[in-house]
Amino acid sequence: MTGNITLIARTAPGSREVTATSRAVTEADTAELTRLFLEAYGSKISGTAEDAERMIRGAFQGDFGPFLSRESQLIEDENGTPVAAAVVLERRKDRTLPDVPYLFELFTASSHRRRGYAEQLVRQVMASLHESGYEEVCVRIPEDNAAALALYLTLDFNRWSPEQDEF
Repeated sequence: MTGNITLIARTAPGSREVTATSRAVTEADTAELTRLFLEAYGSKISGTAEDAERMIRGAFQGDFGPFLSRESQLIEDENGTPVAAAVVLERRKDRTLPDVPYLFELFTASSHRRRGYAEQLVRQVMASLHESGYEEVCVRIPEDNAAALALYLTLDFNRWSPEQDEF
């Protein structure tokens, strides 16, 4: 099993054309986000449906840190079914992370991958955070997740370590 790495980036105003419409995530989306999370990750990573729902509800209820609804975004298909989502916390309740907004979850339905939704959601999150006055955003990913690492490096995220905050 590998470890995780923390990445951090400066927020920035939106600079790219939006290719898919998104909207803010709300607690009313819990059931659909649970379904989407399970489809995106499968039970090996997400556990049972109850585990996934508990995690989604916990994010809304502040179990992991204060939830940011406006900055959290959801993309739906032509039938109104969620196909990609980004869940953002004002900060993660974890002293090993920087005290900045945290991209808690980013997931896309397996049937809708390779359409640029993840990149678009991260860009929208960064723009929305920037508009709300936040200067940085961080994320933690498994160090062996090459696709996620490539996405975040493309979006100007850099590795972060606690020593960086000591200066």
